[in-house]
Amino acid sequence: MGDSIFDVGTNKYVKNSVSRCDFVPYGETRYAKPSGRCSDGFIIPDMINKALGLPFSRPFLGLKAESQVFPSINFASDGSGLLDSTHSDWGVVPFSEQLKQLREFSMKISKKNLNDFVVVISSGGNDIAANLQNIMDVDLEGMLLSLEKGLQQLYKYGFRKIIYSSVGPLGCSPIVTSGGNCVSEIDNLVEQFNTQAREIVLRAAERLPGMRSAFVDGYSPIKSFVENPIQFGFKNAGGCCPNCLSHKNTLSGLCKNPSDYVFWDMIHPTEHTYTLIAKEFIEQIKRVN
Repeated sequence: MGDSIFDVGTNKYVKNSVSRCDFVPYGETRYAKPSGRCSDGFIIPDMINKALGLPFSRPFLGLKAESQVFPSINFASDGSGLLDSTHSDWGVVPFSEQLKQLREFSMKISKKNLNDFVVVISSGGNDIAANLQNIMDVDLEGMLLSLEKGLQQLYKYGFRKIIYSSVGPLGCSPIVTSGGNCVSEIDNLVEQFNTQAREIVLRAAERLPGMRSAFVDGYSPIKSFVENPIQFGFKNAGGCCPNCLSHKNTLSGLCKNPSDYVFWDMIHPTEHTYTLIAKEFIEQIKRVN
């Protein structure tokens, strides 16, 4: 569950959603047509499923008419945040609504089988990204409270294995960088959130009997990729497709080799970047299992 870092096409099923990645050239590296993933190819859930021998996850909203329980279900919504107010006019599924969907899903599964599921979360980035012009408006306290309550709700529903991903270095994304230099004011705020979010996630395992939780740091590796791209197999710390997010002139400036770049568009990483950071998710999933 979460945002565009994990979304495999949820917003295609949200009426009038303007936060979507199901248009050319998204997915060009791996898919015959855009699938709704905000990258050039595979994203982290795809890599997790492949490593665990599971079929690619499918959006929950696309399965509602089906009675069968699919082994990997995706609740993430591009543009959503921990706060209901984040991009509320974009047609996204906020964290609170995703929790309700997981409750609906949990009611179809026995408590014993629920323990087989690992809930992996990437949410919080959009709450900060929506306020990049004035980061003083970011409601860190509200974000952290939403995360803490969300973990408690998941536990109440019967889920016992939860992994939360840090917010990435938004100050290093092409949408705000100038000359390749990260914006420290933004990244300092992200670090502040990540530190407190990590405490909440790990504390949940201490306070809730039977809970197993883990925190994955995606911030540090991506920042390292931007600061030292050559060292990690990249040629450019910027974005391959600078105009993709505009939905207009989407092929303008499109690079020939996305894997040379840390970012695909102005804020989302390439498959190459995701491949490098997905390894930690896979390790943590195996650990909590």
